[in-house]
Amino acid sequence: MRERLANAIEFAAKDDPFNLAHNTVAYSAAQTIIDRSPQANLDLFHAVGISYASFARNQNSTASEHTINSGYEANFNYDTAVAQVAKASHLDCKIDLKRLFDTPLWHSFGEPIERDTNINAYKNFHVAPAFAFWRNWYQGFVDGAPINWELQRRVALIPDPIWDAGPEAVAQVIREIEAEFAGPAPLADAELRTHVAYLLSNPILTEATALNGAEIIERAIADYLREAPANCLPEELRHLEALPQHFKAIARVIGNQTGDDEKETQLIDEISKLHARVAELEKELAVAKSKELKGVISQEAAKAFGKSIGSPYFYGGVAMGVSYFFGVSPSDMTFENLRGYVGELLRANSEGTNPSPSYLPSSTDV
Repeated sequence: MRERLANAIEFAAKDDPFNLAHNTVAYSAAQTIIDRSPQANLDLFHAVGISYASFARNQNSTASEHTINSGYEANFNYDTAVAQVAKASHLDCKIDLKRLFDTPLWHSFGEPIERDTNINAYKNFHVAPAFAFWRNWYQGFVDGAPINWELQRRVALIPDPIWDAGPEAVAQVIREIEAEFAGPAPLADAELRTHVAYLLSNPILTEATALNGAEIIERAIADYLREAPANCLPEELRHLEALPQHFKAIARVIGNQTGDDEKETQLIDEISKLHARVAELEKELAVAKSKELKGVISQEAAKAFGKSIGSPYFYGGVAMGVSYFFGVSPSDMTFENLRGYVGELLRANSEGTNPSPSYLPSSTDV
């Protein structure tokens, strides 16, 4: 296998009459793989390396064809896209496997320019409700923030007859699976009481966290309504709009001049209500994000939405607040369905064409 890869690299390294930079980069990616491949992964890494080397060499004839059959701009865009793919692949080879999926797909290069023929070919992927899950799945890898791995595993294990039935059948089963991912399950009674005792032992931090959670949500909603401008949130977000009242109720319990036993009982009740509200929010949005969302808000409102409720600051702040009271790690509060709904809402109502995945000619082994 090493000999095959060495031959492929040498083949890719031959002088390129069109002097295309992407050939050199792809060759370097292949060379990096052979230099860094651990013994246990040789077959896999060699196969990838051969693909890179072959792809680099094949660009000679492909680029020649593009030069003859298309204008300078189209050829330049194509070559640039190929170079970006090769550079990103090269950098991927240098990243520790534990960090690979947490790294943006295109690093700092930006997504390659897509050709009109490919955009048309993938039109349903960009707009059809049945592909909502897959748009978010793809975007997760683009952003370096993959969706829940267990959710991905469950989707991958959907029985073959359902896949054979078509996108709508698959989408329905995915919605049913997503409804089960409404956040962490409530703590068992004994664990919840232990956690509440901890919260009561840190009253200043607990009250401040509750009030901060309410403020983050209320500020984001106010910013959206002002900038959109709009009178209210989309109906599907009514449970999100209700979250601040739960945070404030928790803060009131902490500030009450009552005994610890009564506070414990009240706090358990309020945390249970907060958990039920979050679960209801995620459950309803699992369905809502798969519906047609075009026209739900205006393009101007979509811009405001992306800067407020759709911002990383908002998700991070809400996750920190909710996880503190649920007794779980913030990383467990992914809000998969809220993020998915917001992503679909913005995608359906933003200006311009929807982003599309890169598509390049397939390579052949040499």
